[in-house]
Amino acid sequence: MAVRPGVEVAVVPLAAGGDDLRQALAELGDDAVVVTGPAADAPEPGIDTQSSTLALGRDLAAVLADGPRRVVVDLTSVRTHDGGAGLLAALGARADVPLDAGVGGLSGLTHVDLDTAREAVGATELVAAIHPEQLGDMLLGLRGLTARRGHATGADPALMLATDASLGALAGALGVQDGPGMGAAGGALVALTALGAWFTSGPALCAQVAHLEQTAAAADVVVTGADHLDFVRRGGPVVGEVISLAERTLRPCVVVARTVEVSSRELRTFGAEIAYALGGGPLLDAAELTARAAGMAGSWTW
Repeated sequence: MAVRPGVEVAVVPLAAGGDDLRQALAELGDDAVVVTGPAADAPEPGIDTQSSTLALGRDLAAVLADGPRRVVVDLTSVRTHDGGAGLLAALGARADVPLDAGVGGLSGLTHVDLDTAREAVGATELVAAIHPEQLGDMLLGLRGLTARRGHATGADPALMLATDASLGALAGALGVQDGPGMGAAGGALVALTALGAWFTSGPALCAQVAHLEQTAAAADVVVTGADHLDFVRRGGPVVGEVISLAERTLRPCVVVARTVEVSSRELRTFGAEIAYALGGGPLLDAAELTARAAGMAGSWTW
């Protein structure tokens, strides 16, 4: 450890998604099975009328067949635009239009039968993990999924209207009301909500599993870290979650990063007390990281 002897430290793994989320939950002792969407290194596309969550649904169906207590569906890499219709098809849902042909195949939809899909879920608790930046994303209308992607890529207004109408019909047939978060991950949250899922972000889920709010409330200082801290990304979703936690528990938050490109004034607008730049290369090993952090920690531990 990089702190002085006698200082009590609680180390809690947090992650936004992917293998990091799976590992963090495992280290926290959570027995949830994590189902992750296909890797997506490219930025979000425009309106892709043929993209489908069918493959994600098949992976989910395979996991549900074993009857796990809880499944976390990691939606942070999902870039489709079908409102989760393909996922429902993979679980056995039926409709009066194809559910596995993307949002373009949903035109004219009036009815969805979820009986088989709900039987597949059974008593399993479903949790959808979305990117923190998408927690407020709406599905429909001027601030909805289609409008955001369409305006960003100059899509045909007629296509935007038709796509928005199809997603609205799907949500209506599923009995899901639009609201913050429903437009995340191409609307896949709509389908999971219809199956009884609740949603959160990966870092918030880890914090909940670890009862981190109670731990932070008993601490003198809360520390989080990132590779790079700047004004745009603000260290990423984990840093954002920890700063929010520190604010709720009225504890000072220290951010440690390899590089820091924000002023003290900018940092305080984030909600952090101070940030330390450790320096070093992008692949710091554990020994070097500990040595660099020791000097930093010595300035505020006693």
